[in-house]
Amino acid sequence: MAEDTILADDLLRQLMSVGEVDLLVGIFSRGDAITTGHAFHAIEQSFREHFTRQRAVIVNVGGKDNDEVDASESGLGGLAEKNMPLARSLRTVHRVTADFSTPPSPGLALRTVLTAADLLRARACAMVSPGTTDLTPERIASLLTPVLREKFDFVAPLYTRHKFQGLLARNLLYPMSRAIFCHGIRELYSDEWGFSGRLAAACLSQDVWHEESIQTRPEAWMAISAISSDFRCCQAFLGQKLQSGTGPGADIVQVFRHTVGNLLWCMESRKSTWLECKKLESVKTFGPEQEITSEPADLDRHRIFEMFRNGVAELEPILSSILDPETHAEIKEIVALEESAFEFKTDLWVRTLYDFAASYHHAVINRDHLVQALIPLYRGMTFSFLMEHFDSSPGEMEALSESLCVEFERQRPYLIDKWKAKTEVRS
Repeated sequence: MAEDTILADDLLRQLMSVGEVDLLVGIFSRGDAITTGHAFHAIEQSFREHFTRQRAVIVNVGGKDNDEVDASESGLGGLAEKNMPLARSLRTVHRVTADFSTPPSPGLALRTVLTAADLLRARACAMVSPGTTDLTPERIASLLTPVLREKFDFVAPLYTRHKFQGLLARNLLYPMSRAIFCHGIRELYSDEWGFSGRLAAACLSQDVWHEESIQTRPEAWMAISAISSDFRCCQAFLGQKLQSGTGPGADIVQVFRHTVGNLLWCMESRKSTWLECKKLESVKTFGPEQEITSEPADLDRHRIFEMFRNGVAELEPILSSILDPETHAEIKEIVALEESAFEFKTDLWVRTLYDFAASYHHAVINRDHLVQALIPLYRGMTFSFLMEHFDSSPGEMEALSESLCVEFERQRPYLIDKWKAKTEVRS
């Protein structure tokens, strides 16, 4: 751990009173007493139903005021250490709380949990979000069991998805990360995952905790750290992913900065590892690899196309500095197409992303601006995807996803050539 310790005296006293544990689940709460109480209930039930002989602790990280604490204690349970006799158990389930005066970043929350796991010598750990409305005892057990029973070090979740849900992961994050890091983890960006105490200690030792990419989305970095070192990774199917209905919708600029920007930063920080990767490694999956459903989708395809076309026109000078001349010429050709004839071909999409990755590496423009410049092109790919596959079956969708992954792998030498080429930095 870095010299600037993050364990406050009160938290340290709580952890010392717990002693060593087998299981640790961290909650990154954001002040909602009801959802936090539900999370405590689900975790403690999971411990009692699935891990009756294991020593266990829940570490809640967040910032709360006294009213919120009282509200939580009057509902499903308080934040102080205590037992809830909801099922038979051979051991006490401990609770500790890491209070911050202001809500911590996701990176600081994870670092606090990892530090607690290291101090308590926890064997199997998980991070969960109380905002997940369908958090169940079985879901938590699915994250912990592969670590505890099968000796895996990182457990990524898998979910049931509508065929047009999670398109950023399907068409960019998953196939690109699979080709780059040679491991097919579908959900690098999620608010619930499992990990070993061994991986927690290794991540704590890295001097990256003040990086913006770690502060905003540390989970993908943790997975890639595991992939890039001698750690075992797997995936566990958790079922349908339901989000809380409260709060504003996601801002696509923020989403891209926190996912695509994070992935490019991970490529940069781990370049010495992935450039030497030669073979795709299989990833053990517990349960089905994916479930796709076909509910009706309410998507304004025309608006997506117009935002693509207008965005590309506005960013023309920036795109010319990022893209290879041949790629740029092909982009300009498809922008001129009528909506009914538009197609963003797979090979062009992959080459576009690899041009962006190489330009990020060479810092041809401000990296944050570069990531944002990809948004209109992603909209163009999304429109093309919706037009071509609106009536495709779930089986056809999975076959298409695999073919996209293969294309990313096929063009990997193109990326490496661009990455290693000497490039004049343009202002």
